[in-house]
Amino acid sequence: MKFKHKWELASTDELEEIFSGGKKELSDIIVDVALENIKTKRKTIPVISIYTQDTDMIYDIVIAREDMTETLEVNLDTMVDYEDYERCAQIQKALDYLKK
Repeated sequence: MKFKHKWELASTDELEEIFSGGKKELSDIIVDVALENIKTKRKTIPVISIYTQDTDMIYDIVIAREDMTETLEVNLDTMVDYEDYERCAQIQKALDYLKK
């Protein structure tokens, strides 16, 4: 699986902070990739690959096609929190499309 986005972090602590704290940059990538693939027939959509130096581990984030709606809904809340209303509108349009 080929990932367009790749991050390298010094530690898994940084990774945990990103996931627990809700880093907007990660949500932006997730939303953008989801929106780019809204009409895809692929079952699994690669989003980002994250490498942690301290554990020499790679964490791949993917969106399963059947989880697309839930992924967008969760990230809609994040975009509202960050007042990114342009992405909110794009997400809502995509959700309307998916629910047809």
